[in-house]
Amino acid sequence: MRRLLLLTAGLALAALGGAAALARPAPADAPALFRGDLAHTGVYRTAPLAQFGGVQWRVQTDGPVQSTPVVANGTLYVGSGDGHLYALDASTGAERWRFHAGRAISSSPAVAGGLVYAGSRDGAYFALDVATGAQRWRVETGPDAPLAWGFESGDLYTASPAVAGGLALLGGSDGRVWAVDAVSGSVRWQFRTEGRVRSSPAVAGGRVYVGSMDGTLYALELAGGRLVWRFDTEGHALESGKFGFDRRTIQSSPAVADGKVFVGSRDGHLYAVDEETGRRLWAADHEMSWVNSSPAVAGGLVFAGSSDNRFVQAVDARTGKERWRIPTERLVWSSPAIAGDFVYVGDASGTLYALDRATGAERWRYRSGRRIYSSPVLADGRLYVGNDDGAIYALRGSPVGLHRAVFWDSAYARANRLAAHAEIRGYLAERGYAVLDASALARFLTERVHDKAASVVVFAMDHLPATVAPAAADTVLFRRYLDAGGKVVWLGTPPLVWPKDVRTGDVEYIQVSRPAGARLLGVDHTRSNFDTYGVSATAAGRRWGVSGWWDANWAVDTTAVTEVLGLDERGLAAAWVKRYGGPPGTGFVRVNGSGTNGGPNPDVAEIQAVAEYRPE
Repeated sequence: MRRLLLLTAGLALAALGGAAALARPAPADAPALFRGDLAHTGVYRTAPLAQFGGVQWRVQTDGPVQSTPVVANGTLYVGSGDGHLYALDASTGAERWRFHAGRAISSSPAVAGGLVYAGSRDGAYFALDVATGAQRWRVETGPDAPLAWGFESGDLYTASPAVAGGLALLGGSDGRVWAVDAVSGSVRWQFRTEGRVRSSPAVAGGRVYVGSMDGTLYALELAGGRLVWRFDTEGHALESGKFGFDRRTIQSSPAVADGKVFVGSRDGHLYAVDEETGRRLWAADHEMSWVNSSPAVAGGLVFAGSSDNRFVQAVDARTGKERWRIPTERLVWSSPAIAGDFVYVGDASGTLYALDRATGAERWRYRSGRRIYSSPVLADGRLYVGNDDGAIYALRGSPVGLHRAVFWDSAYARANRLAAHAEIRGYLAERGYAVLDASALARFLTERVHDKAASVVVFAMDHLPATVAPAAADTVLFRRYLDAGGKVVWLGTPPLVWPKDVRTGDVEYIQVSRPAGARLLGVDHTRSNFDTYGVSATAAGRRWGVSGWWDANWAVDTTAVTEVLGLDERGLAAAWVKRYGGPPGTGFVRVNGSGTNGGPNPDVAEIQAVAEYRPE
């Protein structure tokens, strides 16, 4: 994975090895760094997310986000496959600026001395002003070095820059390591390897450590680029064509700690070599499965993910002996991040795992979007990660977590109007939502009324069962749940406004009851009707995770709701939020239950984003 470094010129932080180092606060003037420091240990000095507490914000780009974010002074910087480098407010996701690089940015930026350093797919590196995004300099590396075999796959990333000793250190697809003046961009030295440099440089003890697609790990002098030593992995001598897949490349970025350099290789090993001499100390065998993941190091353990063998492991930093291993849903190219007693890592199913650092026990998991080839970053008690769905996610923690549920009951199939109800149920169930029938829904709402724990219910069917909203009752459980700070995501015809017969599915126009919706929700439905109009997402809707346009009916007056997420052609709110005293991100949320941009099916990822949006 691409290595993101936030570095100040001339700063060389010591590697963090134990629990005491994890607890020690960073100096007041220390920047936030990808992998935690110049040595790439992957440690973040911030409060861990003990439980998943919701999505604080989600920002959509127009390409996969395989770049790993960096957070510095309240701003998050990240690249996208759409060719832009984004600067976003780290707490809200609001865009501060964007820079068009021309080609995809799959590496990660570095921030130091008032500049942001990043590289793009075409081999260019550039330095931008942190406040405005204005370009200060640009360096073009050479053309791509030839591939040893010619059919090497997985060449998704470019090397991420590092900044140390007044130099910006760049890995070139031309096979060179470049050191340029961090302020002016003028070339200070170059070192040629025998393959493209996709590994990102780590810096420790006046040396630069970097891998190459030639299967070799290099140690260079920071000051002049002189070769100190080289370590050839087993893959250096292998011919990938004999295996039918790449077994040579070092794409992993090295981590330096306790006198050792740790790095993964596509030859199927996680290596430890002596920092001074480059002598091999041990190799943990992944049985031919690529170790693209860059290792993290803390408390005498080394943490790394495995590609096709689909696991995350911790090994003893001294001996390489495995301490624990947990299986993952899909391959792991994301690199582990450590905060407190937790290890966080993503996989290609879109799942983010929160693991116990000592035992590997799963504490929680969160799944959304598509593949996670970005690596998680923690800052200010939040976790940030990119996704191949084109979004950057900011996750918040919670002491007790977020109770998530989806209502679906086959007994009400005829009363439902949502064509994709089974798809919505299945998608959310795969992502940890409890599937509730009518009886379980009543129990869930009752429990939340009493314990007032953070929760959300998505109605995959647009029918309100009598278990939570009986026809004759002084107090309706559904409304009491909302009044207690609960959250409902509703996708179809507003509840009770135009019900269908549960047994037959019959419906009559004379049965439309706009006052019923008003009584239940406190929202005037006088202007609502069954005619459909084009709807466009508002700025508030985009913050919640809504995008594009769609067709919808039953819109209401904008003055009747708390937030407008989508406006129809008449200026009415077709997607909206009504809060009932709970914090932002709660209340009754009506959004699109059909396809965006005129399509037949809903964007279930957007439904999930809306459900989990909790900005405070």
